[in-house]
Amino acid sequence: MKVLGIRVDPQRTRYALVEYDGNNFTLLNSNSESRLVYPADISEPEDKVEWLYHELGRVFHSHQGVETVCVKTNEYTQNDSKSKRESAYLEGAVLLFCKSKNVPVTVKIYGSLATRSADVRKHAEERVGRTTKYWDNKMADAVIAAWQGARNL
Repeated sequence: MKVLGIRVDPQRTRYALVEYDGNNFTLLNSNSESRLVYPADISEPEDKVEWLYHELGRVFHSHQGVETVCVKTNEYTQNDSKSKRESAYLEGAVLLFCKSKNVPVTVKIYGSLATRSADVRKHAEERVGRTTKYWDNKMADAVIAAWQGARNL
């Protein structure tokens, strides 16, 4: 089974393609594209949403057989920022895309991903693996989201 884990951000969206054979988890894009960087000339949230929607189509076309998607969402508080609101709009693009393609999608926070922010890199590496380029907490979030999505199928 193939699962797509996603972590959006107003500057870029990170994604992990994880395959689970019943015994092992494999990070399929550890050495290839794992981030969707918004073009410099796109600054308005509605333009980023449209761009991300189309990029998701490209990713799904390039990686046939994705059975489910799991999104790591922000941990919301009373003092949320403009950045978190924009991330929520971008998550909406992911939800709409998945709905239009009849791909099940779940949205998770750290508590339901069996990790926390301080440990997410270590847990992602131990459970699935890491990318060779651009390894950061957001990418680890995407890996952990895909891992959790695969475990739940």
